[in-house]
Amino acid sequence: MTATGGPHAMTTAPADAAPRGELPAHVPIVLLASACWDTPTPTNVHHIARRFADRGHKVLFVESVGLRRPRAFSTHDRRRVQQRLGRWLRGPVPAEDRDDERLFVLSPVAFPGSVPRSLVSLSMQWLGRSVGRALRTLDMQHPLVWSFLPNWGEIVDGLHPRLVVYHCVDHYAANPGVHPDKIEDLERRMVARADVVLASSPPLVQRLQRWGGEVLSLPNVADVELFSRAVTDDLPEPRELAGLARPRLVYVGNLAAYRLDFELLHEVARALPDAELVLIGVLGMGDTAPLPAAVRRLQQLPNVTFAGPRPAAELPAWLAHADVALIPFLDNDHTRGSLPLKLWEYLAAGLPVVATDLPNFESLAERGVLRTARDRPGFVAAVRAALDDPPEARADRLAESRGHDWPAQVQRLVRILGDALCRQAEQH
Repeated sequence: MTATGGPHAMTTAPADAAPRGELPAHVPIVLLASACWDTPTPTNVHHIARRFADRGHKVLFVESVGLRRPRAFSTHDRRRVQQRLGRWLRGPVPAEDRDDERLFVLSPVAFPGSVPRSLVSLSMQWLGRSVGRALRTLDMQHPLVWSFLPNWGEIVDGLHPRLVVYHCVDHYAANPGVHPDKIEDLERRMVARADVVLASSPPLVQRLQRWGGEVLSLPNVADVELFSRAVTDDLPEPRELAGLARPRLVYVGNLAAYRLDFELLHEVARALPDAELVLIGVLGMGDTAPLPAAVRRLQQLPNVTFAGPRPAAELPAWLAHADVALIPFLDNDHTRGSLPLKLWEYLAAGLPVVATDLPNFESLAERGVLRTARDRPGFVAAVRAALDDPPEARADRLAESRGHDWPAQVQRLVRILGDALCRQAEQH
Protein backbone atom coordinates (compact mmCIF):
# COMPACT_ATOMS: atom_id res chain seq x y z
CA MET A 1 0.00 0.00 0.00
CA THR A 2 1.22 3.47 -0.82
CA ALA A 3 0.13 7.02 -0.10
CA THR A 4 -0.91 7.46 -3.71
CA GLY A 5 -3.10 4.40 -3.75
CA GLY A 6 -2.54 1.37 -5.92
CA PRO A 7 -3.77 -2.21 -6.07
CA HIS A 8 -4.47 -4.03 -2.84
CA ALA A 9 -3.45 -7.59 -2.17
CA MET A 10 -6.05 -9.96 -3.63
CA THR A 11 -7.28 -11.27 -0.28
CA THR A 12 -10.03 -10.84 2.23
CA ALA A 13 -9.46 -11.02 5.96
CA PRO A 14 -11.40 -10.35 9.13
CA ALA A 15 -10.42 -7.14 10.89
CA ASP A 16 -9.15 -9.09 13.90
CA ALA A 17 -6.63 -10.84 11.63
CA ALA A 18 -4.81 -7.59 10.83
CA PRO A 19 -1.26 -7.57 12.26
CA ARG A 20 -0.88 -5.46 15.34
CA GLY A 21 0.30 -1.88 14.83
CA GLU A 22 -0.03 1.40 16.63
CA LEU A 23 -1.68 4.54 15.29
CA PRO A 24 0.13 7.52 16.84
CA ALA A 25 -2.24 9.92 18.58
CA HIS A 26 -0.63 12.90 16.84
CA VAL A 27 -1.96 11.75 13.44
CA PRO A 28 -4.81 14.10 12.44
CA ILE A 29 -7.97 12.54 11.02
CA VAL A 30 -10.44 13.88 8.44
CA LEU A 31 -13.78 12.07 8.49
CA LEU A 32 -15.63 12.53 5.19
CA ALA A 33 -18.98 11.66 6.66
CA SER A 34 -22.18 9.99 5.51
CA ALA A 35 -24.39 12.16 7.74
CA CYS A 36 -24.71 15.53 9.40
CA TRP A 37 -23.13 16.08 12.79
CA ASP A 38 -26.39 16.87 14.61
CA THR A 39 -28.38 13.86 13.39
CA PRO A 40 -30.70 12.55 16.16
CA THR A 41 -29.22 9.05 16.09
CA PRO A 42 -25.41 8.72 16.07
CA THR A 43 -23.92 6.39 13.46
CA ASN A 44 -20.49 4.81 12.99
CA VAL A 45 -18.89 8.05 11.85
CA HIS A 46 -20.10 9.98 14.92
CA HIS A 47 -18.74 7.37 17.32
CA ILE A 48 -15.42 7.25 15.48
CA ALA A 49 -15.15 11.06 15.58
CA ARG A 50 -15.70 11.23 19.33
CA ARG A 51 -13.67 8.21 20.30
CA PHE A 52 -10.61 9.08 18.23
CA ALA A 53 -10.76 12.65 19.53
CA ASP A 54 -10.85 11.19 23.04
CA ARG A 55 -7.77 9.18 22.09
CA GLY A 56 -5.91 12.43 21.41
CA HIS A 57 -6.31 12.88 17.64
CA LYS A 58 -7.34 16.20 16.14
CA VAL A 59 -10.44 15.30 14.11
CA LEU A 60 -12.27 17.21 11.37
CA PHE A 61 -15.81 15.91 10.74
CA VAL A 62 -16.91 16.99 7.25
CA GLU A 63 -20.68 16.73 6.94
CA SER A 64 -22.09 14.72 4.04
CA VAL A 65 -23.06 16.51 0.84
CA GLY A 66 -25.33 13.59 -0.05
CA LEU A 67 -25.65 11.17 -2.94
CA ARG A 68 -29.02 12.34 -4.27
CA ARG A 69 -30.90 15.52 -5.11
CA PRO A 70 -32.90 17.09 -2.21
CA ARG A 71 -36.66 16.58 -2.54
CA ALA A 72 -38.93 19.62 -2.70
CA PHE A 73 -41.75 17.82 -0.84
CA SER A 74 -39.50 16.79 2.06
CA THR A 75 -39.58 19.00 5.14
CA HIS A 76 -36.43 17.26 6.35
CA ASP A 77 -34.54 18.02 3.12
CA ARG A 78 -35.65 21.66 3.04
CA ARG A 79 -34.59 22.15 6.65
CA ARG A 80 -31.25 20.49 5.96
CA VAL A 81 -30.54 22.76 2.96
CA GLN A 82 -31.46 25.88 4.94
CA GLN A 83 -29.23 24.85 7.85
CA ARG A 84 -26.32 24.06 5.56
CA LEU A 85 -26.54 27.40 3.75
CA GLY A 86 -26.52 29.14 7.13
CA ARG A 87 -23.45 27.24 8.34
CA TRP A 88 -21.11 26.92 5.38
CA LEU A 89 -19.51 30.36 5.75
CA ARG A 90 -18.39 29.64 9.32
CA GLY A 91 -15.58 27.30 8.35
CA PRO A 92 -14.57 24.60 10.84
CA VAL A 93 -16.08 25.06 14.29
CA PRO A 94 -15.55 23.06 17.50
CA ALA A 95 -18.18 20.44 18.22
CA GLU A 96 -20.66 22.21 20.48
CA ASP A 97 -20.58 19.70 23.31
CA ARG A 98 -16.78 19.55 23.64
CA ASP A 99 -14.22 21.95 25.05
CA ASP A 100 -10.98 20.13 24.28
CA GLU A 101 -10.37 21.70 20.82
CA ARG A 102 -9.79 18.29 19.25
CA LEU A 103 -13.05 17.73 17.35
CA PHE A 104 -14.23 20.19 14.68
CA VAL A 105 -17.19 20.19 12.29
CA LEU A 106 -17.22 21.56 8.73
CA SER A 107 -20.55 22.10 6.92
CA PRO A 108 -19.70 22.38 3.21
CA VAL A 109 -22.02 23.16 0.33
CA ALA A 110 -21.91 21.15 -2.90
CA PHE A 111 -24.19 19.85 -5.63
CA PRO A 112 -25.53 16.35 -4.89
CA GLY A 113 -24.41 13.46 -7.06
CA SER A 114 -27.65 13.41 -9.08
CA VAL A 115 -26.90 16.61 -11.06
CA PRO A 116 -25.00 16.59 -14.41
CA ARG A 117 -21.45 15.31 -14.23
CA SER A 118 -19.89 18.62 -15.28
CA LEU A 119 -21.53 20.43 -12.35
CA VAL A 120 -20.58 17.65 -9.95
CA SER A 121 -16.90 17.92 -10.98
CA LEU A 122 -16.86 21.69 -10.45
CA SER A 123 -18.68 21.27 -7.17
CA MET A 124 -16.22 18.67 -5.91
CA GLN A 125 -13.26 20.88 -6.83
CA TRP A 126 -14.82 23.67 -4.79
CA LEU A 127 -15.55 21.26 -1.97
CA GLY A 128 -11.97 19.96 -1.98
CA ARG A 129 -10.63 23.49 -1.68
CA SER A 130 -13.03 24.18 1.23
CA VAL A 131 -11.81 21.12 3.13
CA GLY A 132 -8.20 22.00 2.32
CA ARG A 133 -8.66 25.51 3.74
CA ALA A 134 -10.16 24.04 6.89
CA LEU A 135 -7.17 21.73 7.31
CA ARG A 136 -4.74 24.63 6.96
CA THR A 137 -6.77 26.68 9.44
CA LEU A 138 -6.58 23.84 11.95
CA ASP A 139 -2.93 23.03 11.16
CA MET A 140 -3.82 19.44 10.23
CA GLN A 141 -1.03 18.47 7.86
CA HIS A 142 -1.01 15.13 5.98
CA PRO A 143 -4.11 13.74 7.67
CA LEU A 144 -5.50 10.26 7.67
CA VAL A 145 -8.49 10.67 5.31
CA TRP A 146 -11.39 8.39 6.24
CA SER A 147 -14.30 8.33 3.77
CA PHE A 148 -17.75 6.92 4.48
CA LEU A 149 -19.22 7.58 1.01
CA PRO A 150 -17.82 6.75 -2.43
CA ASN A 151 -18.31 10.24 -3.88
CA TRP A 152 -15.63 11.69 -1.58
CA GLY A 153 -13.00 9.88 -3.66
CA GLU A 154 -12.70 12.86 -5.98
CA ILE A 155 -11.19 15.09 -3.30
CA VAL A 156 -8.99 12.80 -1.21
CA ASP A 157 -5.73 13.27 -3.08
CA GLY A 158 -6.01 17.05 -2.89
CA LEU A 159 -5.93 16.76 0.91
CA HIS A 160 -2.36 15.36 0.83
CA PRO A 161 -3.27 12.28 2.88
CA ARG A 162 -0.81 10.03 4.59
CA LEU A 163 -3.43 7.24 4.42
CA VAL A 164 -6.85 6.87 2.75
CA VAL A 165 -9.55 4.68 4.30
CA TYR A 166 -12.83 3.72 2.64
CA HIS A 167 -15.39 2.54 5.23
CA CYS A 168 -18.47 1.05 3.56
CA VAL A 169 -21.52 0.51 5.78
CA ASP A 170 -24.28 0.34 3.13
CA HIS A 171 -25.00 -0.76 -0.42
CA TYR A 172 -25.05 2.86 -1.62
CA ALA A 173 -26.02 2.11 -5.22
CA ALA A 174 -29.26 0.59 -3.86
CA ASN A 175 -30.22 3.79 -2.03
CA PRO A 176 -33.34 5.52 -3.37
CA GLY A 177 -32.97 8.53 -5.64
CA VAL A 178 -29.40 7.84 -6.79
CA HIS A 179 -27.99 6.83 -10.18
CA PRO A 180 -26.79 3.26 -9.49
CA ASP A 181 -24.28 3.16 -12.35
CA LYS A 182 -22.67 6.44 -11.23
CA ILE A 183 -22.44 5.27 -7.63
CA GLU A 184 -20.98 1.92 -8.72
CA ASP A 185 -18.31 3.73 -10.74
CA LEU A 186 -17.47 6.08 -7.87
CA GLU A 187 -17.23 3.16 -5.48
CA ARG A 188 -15.03 1.14 -7.82
CA ARG A 189 -12.61 4.07 -8.08
CA MET A 190 -12.74 4.66 -4.32
CA VAL A 191 -11.82 1.04 -3.62
CA ALA A 192 -8.94 1.25 -6.09
CA ARG A 193 -7.63 4.42 -4.46
CA ALA A 194 -7.98 3.54 -0.79
CA ASP A 195 -5.10 2.15 1.24
CA VAL A 196 -7.52 0.45 3.66
CA VAL A 197 -11.01 -0.80 2.75
CA LEU A 198 -13.49 -1.72 5.49
CA ALA A 199 -16.99 -3.19 5.08
CA SER A 200 -19.59 -3.76 7.78
CA SER A 201 -21.17 -7.02 6.58
CA PRO A 202 -20.28 -10.11 4.52
CA PRO A 203 -22.45 -9.11 1.51
CA LEU A 204 -20.70 -5.72 1.40
CA VAL A 205 -17.30 -7.41 1.61
CA GLN A 206 -18.26 -9.59 -1.35
CA ARG A 207 -19.46 -6.59 -3.36
CA LEU A 208 -16.23 -4.66 -2.88
CA GLN A 209 -14.11 -7.73 -3.61
CA ARG A 210 -15.34 -7.63 -7.21
CA TRP A 211 -12.90 -4.80 -7.85
CA GLY A 212 -9.94 -6.57 -6.27
CA GLY A 213 -7.92 -5.83 -3.22
CA GLU A 214 -8.02 -6.60 0.46
CA VAL A 215 -11.36 -5.91 2.13
CA LEU A 216 -11.48 -6.09 5.91
CA SER A 217 -14.71 -7.16 7.58
CA LEU A 218 -15.59 -4.73 10.38
CA PRO A 219 -19.13 -5.44 11.62
CA ASN A 220 -21.14 -2.69 13.26
CA VAL A 221 -21.03 -2.35 17.03
CA ALA A 222 -23.04 -0.45 19.64
CA ASP A 223 -22.50 1.86 22.56
CA VAL A 224 -22.95 -1.05 24.95
CA GLU A 225 -21.98 1.04 27.96
CA LEU A 226 -24.86 3.42 27.27
CA PHE A 227 -27.56 0.91 26.31
CA SER A 228 -26.72 -1.56 29.08
CA ARG A 229 -28.15 0.99 31.52
CA ALA A 230 -31.54 -0.41 30.51
CA VAL A 231 -30.51 -3.59 32.35
CA THR A 232 -28.16 -2.40 35.07
CA ASP A 233 -29.86 0.85 36.19
CA ASP A 234 -33.31 1.53 37.56
CA LEU A 235 -34.30 4.01 34.87
CA PRO A 236 -37.58 5.92 35.28
CA GLU A 237 -40.25 5.38 32.69
CA PRO A 238 -40.33 8.21 30.10
CA ARG A 239 -43.44 10.29 30.58
CA GLU A 240 -44.40 9.70 26.92
CA LEU A 241 -44.76 5.99 27.70
CA ALA A 242 -46.81 6.45 30.83
CA GLY A 243 -50.25 4.97 30.38
CA LEU A 244 -49.38 3.01 27.23
CA ALA A 245 -50.28 -0.65 27.29
CA ARG A 246 -47.88 -3.48 28.04
CA PRO A 247 -46.45 -5.43 26.39
CA ARG A 248 -44.63 -2.86 24.26
CA LEU A 249 -43.00 -3.59 20.92
CA VAL A 250 -40.37 -1.06 19.90
CA TYR A 251 -38.47 -0.03 16.80
CA VAL A 252 -35.70 2.60 16.93
CA GLY A 253 -34.27 4.11 13.75
CA ASN A 254 -35.11 5.73 10.46
CA LEU A 255 -38.79 5.19 9.63
CA ALA A 256 -38.18 5.14 5.87
CA ALA A 257 -40.26 3.25 3.31
CA TYR A 258 -37.20 2.22 1.28
CA ARG A 259 -36.05 -0.08 4.09
CA LEU A 260 -38.90 -0.54 6.59
CA ASP A 261 -41.85 -2.86 5.92
CA PHE A 262 -44.80 -0.75 7.04
CA GLU A 263 -47.27 -3.40 5.87
CA LEU A 264 -45.56 -5.85 8.21
CA LEU A 265 -45.79 -3.37 11.11
CA HIS A 266 -49.49 -2.90 10.35
CA GLU A 267 -49.97 -6.67 10.44
CA VAL A 268 -48.18 -6.93 13.79
CA ALA A 269 -50.22 -4.14 15.36
CA ARG A 270 -53.51 -5.63 14.12
CA ALA A 271 -52.61 -9.17 15.18
CA LEU A 272 -51.57 -8.05 18.68
CA PRO A 273 -54.22 -5.47 19.65
CA ASP A 274 -53.35 -5.69 23.35
CA ALA A 275 -49.72 -4.71 22.68
CA GLU A 276 -48.47 -1.17 22.02
CA LEU A 277 -46.24 -0.62 18.99
CA VAL A 278 -43.82 2.25 19.70
CA LEU A 279 -41.88 3.66 16.72
CA ILE A 280 -38.96 5.95 17.58
CA GLY A 281 -37.27 7.91 14.79
CA VAL A 282 -37.63 10.34 11.93
CA LEU A 283 -40.46 9.51 9.56
CA GLY A 284 -39.49 9.20 5.89
CA MET A 285 -35.86 10.33 6.04
CA GLY A 286 -34.12 9.29 2.82
CA ASP A 287 -37.30 8.38 0.93
CA THR A 288 -37.61 9.81 -2.58
CA ALA A 289 -41.40 9.54 -2.77
CA PRO A 290 -44.21 10.49 -0.40
CA LEU A 291 -44.85 7.97 2.34
CA PRO A 292 -46.99 4.99 1.30
CA ALA A 293 -50.61 4.53 2.27
CA ALA A 294 -49.55 1.84 4.77
CA VAL A 295 -48.08 4.58 6.97
CA ARG A 296 -51.41 6.39 7.14
CA ARG A 297 -53.18 3.14 7.99
CA LEU A 298 -50.62 2.48 10.70
CA GLN A 299 -51.08 5.95 12.15
CA GLN A 300 -54.81 5.32 12.48
CA LEU A 301 -54.45 2.23 14.68
CA PRO A 302 -55.15 2.88 18.38
CA ASN A 303 -52.20 0.78 19.62
CA VAL A 304 -49.47 2.49 17.57
CA THR A 305 -47.37 5.41 18.85
CA PHE A 306 -45.08 7.45 16.60
CA ALA A 307 -42.74 8.91 19.20
CA GLY A 308 -40.49 10.91 16.86
CA PRO A 309 -36.69 11.00 17.17
CA ARG A 310 -35.09 10.84 20.61
CA PRO A 311 -31.53 11.71 21.66
CA ALA A 312 -29.36 8.64 22.11
CA ALA A 313 -28.91 9.37 25.81
CA GLU A 314 -32.67 8.93 26.35
CA LEU A 315 -33.04 5.63 24.49
CA PRO A 316 -31.99 3.27 27.31
CA ALA A 317 -34.97 4.42 29.38
CA TRP A 318 -37.34 3.78 26.48
CA LEU A 319 -35.91 0.30 25.92
CA ALA A 320 -35.92 -0.49 29.64
CA HIS A 321 -39.70 -0.10 29.57
CA ALA A 322 -40.26 -2.12 26.40
CA ASP A 323 -40.69 -5.88 25.94
CA VAL A 324 -39.64 -6.83 22.40
CA ALA A 325 -37.46 -5.00 19.86
CA LEU A 326 -38.13 -5.21 16.12
CA ILE A 327 -36.07 -5.04 12.94
CA PRO A 328 -38.93 -5.21 10.37
CA PHE A 329 -36.87 -4.58 7.23
CA LEU A 330 -37.95 -5.10 3.66
CA ASP A 331 -35.97 -7.69 1.71
CA ASN A 332 -34.18 -5.68 -0.98
CA ASP A 333 -30.68 -4.89 -2.26
CA HIS A 334 -30.22 -2.18 0.34
CA THR A 335 -31.22 -4.20 3.41
CA ARG A 336 -29.46 -7.41 2.32
CA GLY A 337 -26.18 -5.57 2.83
CA SER A 338 -27.15 -4.32 6.28
CA LEU A 339 -26.12 -5.61 9.69
CA PRO A 340 -27.54 -2.71 11.70
CA LEU A 341 -25.94 -1.51 14.91
CA LYS A 342 -29.45 -1.29 16.38
CA LEU A 343 -29.28 -5.10 16.81
CA TRP A 344 -26.49 -4.76 19.38
CA GLU A 345 -28.17 -1.76 20.98
CA TYR A 346 -31.33 -3.83 21.49
CA LEU A 347 -29.35 -6.75 22.91
CA ALA A 348 -27.32 -4.48 25.18
CA ALA A 349 -30.67 -3.26 26.54
CA GLY A 350 -31.60 -6.88 27.22
CA LEU A 351 -34.50 -7.06 24.78
CA PRO A 352 -35.46 -10.09 22.68
CA VAL A 353 -35.16 -9.19 19.01
CA VAL A 354 -37.39 -10.25 16.09
CA ALA A 355 -36.12 -9.47 12.58
CA THR A 356 -36.92 -10.10 8.97
CA ASP A 357 -35.06 -13.16 7.70
CA LEU A 358 -32.10 -11.55 5.90
CA PRO A 359 -28.68 -13.09 5.08
CA ASN A 360 -26.76 -11.23 7.78
CA PHE A 361 -29.11 -12.51 10.48
CA GLU A 362 -28.98 -16.21 9.57
CA SER A 363 -26.03 -17.32 11.71
CA LEU A 364 -27.21 -15.19 14.63
CA ALA A 365 -30.67 -16.78 14.45
CA GLU A 366 -29.10 -20.24 14.40
CA ARG A 367 -27.28 -19.40 17.63
CA GLY A 368 -30.48 -18.11 19.23
CA VAL A 369 -29.28 -14.50 19.45
CA LEU A 370 -32.49 -13.31 17.77
CA ARG A 371 -35.57 -14.68 16.04
CA THR A 372 -36.20 -14.25 12.31
CA ALA A 373 -39.23 -14.81 10.08
CA ARG A 374 -39.70 -15.08 6.32
CA ASP A 375 -43.32 -13.88 6.13
CA ARG A 376 -45.80 -11.79 8.08
CA PRO A 377 -47.56 -14.62 9.93
CA GLY A 378 -44.17 -16.00 10.91
CA PHE A 379 -43.07 -12.59 12.16
CA VAL A 380 -46.18 -12.25 14.33
CA ALA A 381 -45.60 -15.75 15.71
CA ALA A 382 -41.97 -14.87 16.50
CA VAL A 383 -43.10 -11.76 18.38
CA ARG A 384 -45.56 -13.84 20.41
CA ALA A 385 -42.77 -16.30 21.27
CA ALA A 386 -40.43 -13.47 22.26
CA LEU A 387 -43.04 -12.11 24.66
CA ASP A 388 -42.77 -15.40 26.56
CA ASP A 389 -39.02 -15.11 27.12
CA PRO A 390 -38.14 -15.14 30.84
CA PRO A 391 -37.04 -11.81 32.38
CA GLU A 392 -33.69 -13.26 33.44
CA ALA A 393 -32.75 -13.65 29.76
CA ARG A 394 -32.08 -9.90 29.65
CA ALA A 395 -28.72 -10.41 31.35
CA ASP A 396 -27.77 -13.12 28.81
CA ARG A 397 -28.47 -10.77 25.92
CA LEU A 398 -26.41 -8.02 27.50
CA ALA A 399 -23.54 -10.51 27.83
CA GLU A 400 -23.92 -11.38 24.13
CA SER A 401 -23.60 -7.71 23.18
CA ARG A 402 -20.38 -7.10 25.11
CA GLY A 403 -18.18 -8.41 22.33
CA HIS A 404 -19.68 -5.81 19.99
CA ASP A 405 -18.85 -2.54 21.75
CA TRP A 406 -16.92 0.58 20.79
CA PRO A 407 -13.83 0.23 23.02
CA ALA A 408 -13.02 -3.09 21.33
CA GLN A 409 -13.84 -1.64 17.90
CA VAL A 410 -11.48 1.29 18.43
CA GLN A 411 -8.70 -1.09 19.36
CA ARG A 412 -9.31 -3.09 16.18
CA LEU A 413 -9.21 0.09 14.11
CA VAL A 414 -6.04 1.31 15.83
CA ARG A 415 -4.33 -1.97 14.91
CA ILE A 416 -5.57 -1.89 11.32
CA LEU A 417 -4.57 1.73 10.69
CA GLY A 418 -1.32 1.49 12.62
CA ASP A 419 -0.32 -1.58 10.63
CA ALA A 420 -1.16 0.17 7.34
CA LEU A 421 1.06 3.11 8.31
CA CYS A 422 3.86 0.70 9.25
CA ARG A 423 3.67 -1.08 5.90
CA GLN A 424 3.64 2.26 4.14
CA ALA A 425 6.76 3.38 6.00
CA GLU A 426 8.53 0.10 5.13
CA GLN A 427 7.85 0.67 1.42
CA HIS A 428 9.52 4.06 1.64
